[in-house]
Amino acid sequence: MEQRIKLTALLLALLLLAGCGGSGSAAPDLQAVYDEAAGLPGAVEMIVLEPKRVNSYYGIDTDACPQAIVAVSGDGLRVDEIWLIEAADENAAAGILKAAQGRIEQLCGETENYLPDQYAVAREGQAIQKGKCVALFISPDSAAMAELFEAAFA
Repeated sequence: MEQRIKLTALLLALLLLAGCGGSGSAAPDLQAVYDEAAGLPGAVEMIVLEPKRVNSYYGIDTDACPQAIVAVSGDGLRVDEIWLIEAADENAAAGILKAAQGRIEQLCGETENYLPDQYAVAREGQAIQKGKCVALFISPDSAAMAELFEAAFA
């Protein structure tokens, strides 16, 4: 009888470990994803914004986020941006995703008639939500950056 209890306890512990480790719900290290994305051959020099600037420019309170990196092109004539944000929960992430999608639309509207090369970059921008994490990639390398983000959850 005692052996059966020990075996049941062991099986329960294994099930709990499998449920925690295999769910993929833990957020990856977004700084590592940013470093890889910003290091791609076609990436431009980026400026990482302070949290108060992110709130001021985009209305996102990154102080309430476990992880947040928002970077913009250091060249004023380029629309390149990278957002990697882990929100407090999935509902907050959905709001950030909506802001990211709006940002793509905004940049398309701002560049369509006078910077056709940057309009093409903005139009190919990608906004992605994975659980509590949101990514925005506006770059000639946005597809490769999106792959890096997706791979971080594998």
